[in-house]
Amino acid sequence: MTMQGEKVMRVHGGADALGVARFDFSTNSNACGPCPQSLHDVQQADTTHYPDPDYRDLRQALADFHAVDVRRIVLAGSASEFIFRISALAAQTANAQGEIAQVWLPACAYGDYAYAAQAWGLRQAQDPQAAQLLWACEPSSPLGQSHTDWPAWLHQPHSTPQPPVTQLVLDCAYTPLQLQGQFSLTDAQRDRVWCLWTPNKALGLTGVRAAYAIAPLHADAAVQSLQALAPSWPLGAHGVAMLNNWVQADTQAWLAQSLSQLQVWKQRQLAALKGLGWECLPSLANFFCARAPIDLDVTALRAAGIKLRDAASLGLPGFFRLAVLPPEAQDALFAQLRHDLQVGKVLQKDSV
Repeated sequence: MTMQGEKVMRVHGGADALGVARFDFSTNSNACGPCPQSLHDVQQADTTHYPDPDYRDLRQALADFHAVDVRRIVLAGSASEFIFRISALAAQTANAQGEIAQVWLPACAYGDYAYAAQAWGLRQAQDPQAAQLLWACEPSSPLGQSHTDWPAWLHQPHSTPQPPVTQLVLDCAYTPLQLQGQFSLTDAQRDRVWCLWTPNKALGLTGVRAAYAIAPLHADAAVQSLQALAPSWPLGAHGVAMLNNWVQADTQAWLAQSLSQLQVWKQRQLAALKGLGWECLPSLANFFCARAPIDLDVTALRAAGIKLRDAASLGLPGFFRLAVLPPEAQDALFAQLRHDLQVGKVLQKDSV
């Protein structure tokens, strides 16, 4: 998707006009979920009262969990809401200086980065050093790989500041679902960037919209500006319950156990797809991109209760992004793919 010219319809995985697919490979929600204790707390949330408008207890719990000052915690209605809000801040800051903000985007990325930039009139920069707002995601989507295009200032000594108006946001949506490998940034480097967390994927509760960001050190002014741009009560009772549960020890233990199960399922899914002739790209997360050996009839797949995510809208045409699902879902997919492959061979033989 480009940020200039005709607007493109937003493409997302998950529910569509046919409802929720029985076997949904199109979203990256933790297939071991929902986390039982998180689901319980969300279902028991008290929706008869407003939450605390300052979310003092929740912000402190998140700060304690990450061992940071509570002043660095910024709550958001969702990751997408934060993406649009910090894009607005970048535009606002540049406009105050009589400039047009520039944004740098990874080549393959979640579409809302570009949509938000387009909505707020940010120009796309080809050089990350020229941008006032930069996006990174690790593990990345759709590839599930490490981020590599870090700006030079992030690798310089901590005493060397980044450009004064530059904001780098690290989208940590899939960090809790990383199954192998090491993270690219040190703790000191993470203290120089925004870290955006959305636990609903890791907990298997994507229908609950709630997120939070950890601001860089010494970013009090930016935090205050973002707070000023937020509506009152960005989180409802369900979001508060989910985030409060996220930091509990038993929830984190459940998550750790689920990663081991996902790794087993992932190896099974990869092996079968490769056996069917698919080209599967490397990934560190609970999803990966793959290219089919023949043109797929995605309409027939969807009619059979199976949904895949075309990665074209994520910057990777010709590939599908597939979440790792349990064996029952995998077997349903494999059976349909074998059928399509056999039909394709028959049609090819008849055309000779």
